[in-house]
Amino acid sequence: MHDIIIVGGGHAGCEAALASARLGNKTLLITGNINNIADMPCNPSIGGTAKGIIVRDIDALGGLMGIVADKSHIQIKMLNNGKGPAVRSLRAQADKITYPKNMKKELDNTTNLTIIENMVEDLIVEDNKIKGVIFQNGEKIFCDALILTTGTYLKSKILIGNTNKLEGPHGEKRSENLSTKLKELGFDIIRLKTGTPQRIDKNTVDFNKLKPEYGDDLYW
Repeated sequence: MHDIIIVGGGHAGCEAALASARLGNKTLLITGNINNIADMPCNPSIGGTAKGIIVRDIDALGGLMGIVADKSHIQIKMLNNGKGPAVRSLRAQADKITYPKNMKKELDNTTNLTIIENMVEDLIVEDNKIKGVIFQNGEKIFCDALILTTGTYLKSKILIGNTNKLEGPHGEKRSENLSTKLKELGFDIIRLKTGTPQRIDKNTVDFNKLKPEYGDDLYW
């Protein structure tokens, strides 16, 4: 029995788990792949225009994103310096390998927090109140409160050119039934499309024709 269960180990799940555990709750973080905790599959930046406001809010509330970014970034820069103060924003380019490792290290050292690897496929609801979760193998874990931070794994599809694969990021298993359960409970379910730009081989790029964009030493 746990006070709070968090499903999903992305950025939101990490912050939710940390906040819950720090408040003294017996907290369980469930992720489909422990190696993907705080993963940065598309954009390895923390902060920047619009997102920078969220990072500062998280930081002000005692969250980890800004702290881990400080430990993991390879460049930091104030964007829009040529414009007015209202649109300037600090952005850190994080190392995609170091950032997740540092975040997991912080979570592993957090009291009251347990992390397990499994896939949640159903919810236990009694009298319109959450009571726990059910794994693919039928195992049940009970809780007083549940936080879903599932990201892009609910009945996800990977579209590459004219191919359509029923899988999650990194070619991993997707959740087949959780979104159906949420719909049965009265939640509106819609499909969100995210786009990832094509990757290119750096050996095909003539870097002599490109202009370097250096970071700002002032903010290191």
